[in-house]
Amino acid sequence: MFANKPREEQTLWLAAALCLTFIANQYLWLLNFTYISSAAIGLSILTALFLVIRSARGNPQVAFVLLVCCFLAITALGTATTAWDARSIWLFHAKRIYMDDNLLAQLDNYAAFSHNDYPVILPALSATLARIAGHWNEIFPKAGNVFFILPPLLVIAVTLGPLRLTLLFVTGLFLVVGGLLTNGFMDGILSLYIVATMMLLSMVFLGWQANLKVSKSTLSVAAMAHLAVLTGIKNEGTMAAVIMLFCLLLTLAIDKKRIDISRLLLVFTPAFIMTGLWLLLCHLHGIGNDIAAGGSFMGTFTARITDVKSVGLISIALYYQKWLLFLPLAIWSIHAYQKKQKTVDAASFLLRFGLLYSFSLFLIYLGSPHDLEWHLATSAGRTMLPVTLTFMTCFLMLFAENTAIRTPAD
Repeated sequence: MFANKPREEQTLWLAAALCLTFIANQYLWLLNFTYISSAAIGLSILTALFLVIRSARGNPQVAFVLLVCCFLAITALGTATTAWDARSIWLFHAKRIYMDDNLLAQLDNYAAFSHNDYPVILPALSATLARIAGHWNEIFPKAGNVFFILPPLLVIAVTLGPLRLTLLFVTGLFLVVGGLLTNGFMDGILSLYIVATMMLLSMVFLGWQANLKVSKSTLSVAAMAHLAVLTGIKNEGTMAAVIMLFCLLLTLAIDKKRIDISRLLLVFTPAFIMTGLWLLLCHLHGIGNDIAAGGSFMGTFTARITDVKSVGLISIALYYQKWLLFLPLAIWSIHAYQKKQKTVDAASFLLRFGLLYSFSLFLIYLGSPHDLEWHLATSAGRTMLPVTLTFMTCFLMLFAENTAIRTPAD
């Protein structure tokens, strides 16, 4: 049955299967089936990779994605984990899961500086890889990042279409995100899942890329799986999911399109259930978020919003970035190439998300209890990556549409 499906649909099913494997791994650790998870997850990943490699035959986009992931794997395995967040948060959480044989090891709030409220879907995979290897080291478990990168890259390659557009996207990805894909940080991976999820949502609810030979059921499952993983990467993933839902409903309302409530619930509910379960576990163990801790958020927010210097510092840190040039390019493209309404709708959805996400970051920094200059210097460039990559994707979607119109059919 699977072999008879169109190759685009096969690829999306494989991407969804990998995402569901990552989710299953986390809950196998939670249920203390650690050795079962090692065997099952190892076999599942190998099977999925085999099927992806097989589907790459005659599919240049998938073949290119595999080459990119191989390059990233070599880079990840060839470098030690030295950056603070990568080593002292994500790899440290993975090491604790592996050493304590417990998914919830960090919820004892030891080393509170490591943000023990952060989700653990990726650290759990790193712990499983260490279990498969038979020992812990500071390099190999980081290769889990590359497995995480594969599903969204497959989605993006399939949905963009021609290989040249995938090449353009990956080039932009390396320029914008760079080493954050392999150095143990989560921000580049988070950005990829945000973009891939919004592309899937655009196809499911806005009718974008209707020419692809993929059923709505497959698209819905892929969107659900990517959204569920997205909320398990970082706390910002849940914020992104909420903003996506709002922007999607807003876009459907503006375009006066029917809202498929049942499909909307199917896609979004599992992600929010997973988030709710994690927040409940944190609450039961007395673990809170550093931004909201102490109840000082609103007091700090009120003081800074009336302070010109604070508002200026945040504005410069968030919006004075060279790759935000994709924003005016995207806006110009929407007005210049309004040829296909569904593409404009999808691009508008991404554009609204990027603007609202950046505004949400602005509000968070206003209320941050940390020293503002330090907090901005150490995180603003990374937290804005989803916005930049979203604007870049928005521009590419419109550029692809214009190219397709100008290029005569063979």
